[in-house]
Amino acid sequence: MEPIERISPPSREEFEARYVRRSRPVILRGAIDDWPARALWSRDYFARRFGDREVPVVRKKNGVLYDAKTGLHYERVRVADYVERLAAGEPIDLYMVFRVHEVMPELLDDIVRPSYCRDARWFRSRLWFAGPDTKGALHRDLPENLFAQIVGRKQFVLVDRRSSRMVHRHSVFSGVPNYSPVDAEAPDFERYPRFRGARLMSAELEPGDLLYIPSFWWHQAHSVDMSVSVNLWWVRGPMVAMARAAEVLMRLRDLQL
Repeated sequence: MEPIERISPPSREEFEARYVRRSRPVILRGAIDDWPARALWSRDYFARRFGDREVPVVRKKNGVLYDAKTGLHYERVRVADYVERLAAGEPIDLYMVFRVHEVMPELLDDIVRPSYCRDARWFRSRLWFAGPDTKGALHRDLPENLFAQIVGRKQFVLVDRRSSRMVHRHSVFSGVPNYSPVDAEAPDFERYPRFRGARLMSAELEPGDLLYIPSFWWHQAHSVDMSVSVNLWWVRGPMVAMARAAEVLMRLRDLQL
């Protein structure tokens, strides 16, 4: 598995030329050290500021986060109750995942949007708050993605978008059309033989790291410690219309992603 390059944050022009245009992932170390979130975000911060707020969480069923027909298993929980379970150190089958701009837009005050996506016409953000050893599903997204690691460590496996035929993706008519049934960390080659030929890249994110995940690259995350992360999605040019159309389609199909 090839390690993802780790560099100091480049200029916007260099980032665009060397990484975005070439669809090449990279880790930008220390890129978010000026974010208020780096000093503020913790279990106590979320409990103190948002304790009574009910937010979406994904519940694992039979060890997985989603059903191929119905999508992710969402329910709602008080932030204080979620934090209390994490603080107790007990195994937790919940994963707090929500669209920041819809559920807790106040968090955007703690983020400094990087120059790489500051002027994008389409921009969205999602929070990921998980206990230790929480594993996500292998999936891909249409937008460009900057994934910011705020608290704890997180491991990633990325699959080159040119290997899409090899990930045995779910049907476009399923409840998870952008997901793969393959566990990229421990693939079952008997069930998913094409995955043997996929080009894989790996990264372990430390607090303060910003991982660039290019459009349509498959990725799977695994929280090593208690982890708080936020990703910044953006598109420009003709892709704006595609992103907006995808949002409409999700609402029409009631996709739980």
